Amino acid sequence: MTRATSRQAALTEAADDALFEQMATGDLAPLGELFDRYHASVRHFLLRLQVDAGEVDDLVQETFLTASRAAGAFTPGAPGRPFLFGVAAQLVRRRRRGFARLRRMLESLGRHPSAPSTSPADRTEADQRTAALYAAIAKLSDRHREVLIMAELGEMSGVEVASALGLPPGTVWRRLSEARAELARRLKGMQS
Repeated sequence: MTRATSRQAALTEAADDALFEQMATGDLAPLGELFDRYHASVRHFLLRLQVDAGEVDDLVQETFLTASRAAGAFTPGAPGRPFLFGVAAQLVRRRRRGFARLRRMLESLGRHPSAPSTSPADRTEADQRTAALYAAIAKLSDRHREVLIMAELGEMSGVEVASALGLPPGTVWRRLSEARAELARRLKGMQS
C-alpha cells in the first residue's frame, strides 16, 4: 500500500472531529473526506431552505470551504453534519437579498411533482394545501424558518440544531414552538 493510499484509508476511517481537528491545523486533506460524507446532505438541506437551484452547488462548495476555515470552532466529539448545516444556514442568511429571490425559490419548489392522487379535484386540493404551506413557511422570519426546516424537514434533533446555529437548546425549542404556532395561525387564516 502506498503512502497516499494509506493516508486516504486513514481519512476514510477517521471520526468527524478528528478530520476537523486536522483541518484546524491547516491540513486540507480531510476536506475531501468530509465533502464525500456530507455534500449530499448539505445540498438537500440547502434546497429545503429554499435556496435557488442555480445557487445550491456554489453554496455547497462555499459551505465546505468556510467550514475548513472555521474548523477550530468545531466541538470535539460532535458529529460533522450539524456543524456543516450551521455553516450553510449562516451563508444563506448572508445571501438573502429580499422577497424577489424568495419568490423564485418557492416557484422552483412548485415545479416538483406532488404525489399522485385519485382525482383531479384531489390533486388540485393537495396542490393548494402545499402552496399554502410553502407560502406560510416563506412568511416566517429567517430565524424561525431555519429552525423549523432543520428540525422538521432536516430531521435534526434540537441539540443538533442548537449546535449548528450556535444557540442554546432552550432558544431552539422556543423558536421551534413559536414557528409551529405561527405556521398554524397562518394556515388557519388562509383557510378562513
